[in-house]
Amino acid sequence: MIKIAVMEGDGIGPEIIGGAISILESLIEAEFLYVKAGKRYFHETGLPMEENGIQKIKEADALLKGPVATPIRGKTYPSVNLRIRREFNLYANVRPFRSYKGISLREIDTVIVRENTEGLYSGIEEVKGGGEKAVASRVITRDKSERISEYAFKLAEREGRNRVTAIHKRNVLKVSDGLFLESFYRVAEGHPNIVADDAIVDAAAYKLVKVDKAFDVMVTPNLYGDILSDVAAGVVGSLGLCGSAQIGDDFAAFEPIHGTAEDIAGKGIANPLGAVIASSLMLIWLGERDPLLREKGISLRKAVDDLVDRRLALTPDLGGSSTTAEVINTLLKLVS
Repeated sequence: MIKIAVMEGDGIGPEIIGGAISILESLIEAEFLYVKAGKRYFHETGLPMEENGIQKIKEADALLKGPVATPIRGKTYPSVNLRIRREFNLYANVRPFRSYKGISLREIDTVIVRENTEGLYSGIEEVKGGGEKAVASRVITRDKSERISEYAFKLAEREGRNRVTAIHKRNVLKVSDGLFLESFYRVAEGHPNIVADDAIVDAAAYKLVKVDKAFDVMVTPNLYGDILSDVAAGVVGSLGLCGSAQIGDDFAAFEPIHGTAEDIAGKGIANPLGAVIASSLMLIWLGERDPLLREKGISLRKAVDDLVDRRLALTPDLGGSSTTAEVINTLLKLVS
């Protein structure tokens, strides 16, 4: 039986992850291992994650998680997300974006493949000059740049896509982004059937907003992928319509890309579709071992698209009036 570790997270996390779990329970036989973590747990215990949390996750085949807050004011703690990425070496952050008529600003069918372990998010920071200067080190290495580029090209081949674009700021960051771009084109030589090109990050953001189907697969250093994901989500029409996968060689974690949205927590109006899309990505990834799971993951994503395209149940962020529970109940009928 499949074992899935579950981290509900903060804010709307328990609501949307609970909805996603009910969908999964209707599709597959699985054991769910709940892991306590985040701001709420920190306030209760003083710990960002339960002491055996990592061990619980290691016992599972995959992790499904909600948004976990890292306080930026007052008493804080190291990012739970960063700890999981480093513990399981989840180097590829994969975020697909797909448009819907009447909701999206542009036609988009793009996958952002974001390097997930280095760049400006390496966490190497220091204060100098008696507190007058703060310095963050941006780390780009050849091996990790080649690894994420290889992942992007293989994803394009696997999904029948024909173009991979490297995103950079080499015109300013000549050494670090220069190394990233050089590594990308070195890997591209091994994939002659895929078009390889590149775009400066600010121009890429503009094209995402202004041009239909501007990109196919985008491969990016960490920070650029983080920012461009929110731009792409805006083009799609809502952060609530986007899920993500964090993938390593032996393990993967899946989550919606939005934050905790604490202002609407408990009101029953949170959009659960990002968590459901993340669940479909999880089933597709698990399908590398069991093709039936892949089929179920694909059918679940089709059900989400059907629900949105036909306006069967939309939460307020999409211009509808449905509750979280109504969206989940509608999806349950579509996948049954």
